Amino acid sequence: MDWIRLKAAELLGANQPLNKKLLLLVGSIVALVVFAINGMTSSQTQKLEALPSLAADEVVVKSATIFVHLVGEVIKPGIYQLESGSRVMDAVFAAGGFTKSADDASVNLAREITDGEQIVIFKQGQAPQIVGGNAGSASQISLNRASQAELEDLPGVGPALAQRIIDWRDANGGFKKKEDLLSISGIGDKLFAGIKDQVTL
Repeated sequence: MDWIRLKAAELLGANQPLNKKLLLLVGSIVALVVFAINGMTSSQTQKLEALPSLAADEVVVKSATIFVHLVGEVIKPGIYQLESGSRVMDAVFAAGGFTKSADDASVNLAREITDGEQIVIFKQGQAPQIVGGNAGSASQISLNRASQAELEDLPGVGPALAQRIIDWRDANGGFKKKEDLLSISGIGDKLFAGIKDQVTL
């Protein structure tokens, strides 16, 4: 301790009492530290202010797009590019609307469409009917609109399989072709051959 006191006295000069000299030394060190910290903080603040700010209205988020093919009774049949999440009514509107002979009840206008889908608009009197009752009826059952009970009327389709058909339909945005049935667990080639003529999209 005596050695430290002597060194401190040498640094500060011998004309002042040691306690006062120590206070001056400590005060000088504190002042230097504060000055250095202020300088660093000021520099960082200037750098932050120099960064350009991006206004909220400058951020552009592009929606995903999908393609849909409209055929049948619309003014301008063809392939249309729409935003993801669009409905059948959006696709019909993009195609110029229905023709005078279109059966607008032949499609579910509120249904969300999926990428690559084909939408068929039938003429009045030509749309397939959704029926229950006897599976041997001449009318076909719509895979995209039939209820579970109606699907159970198909030969070889029970409650569990009918539910799987509905689950697949909901998960994939509907059936694009009859062969999509083969993607469902429990439907093989034999069962598909027995029901393919009794169903429609």
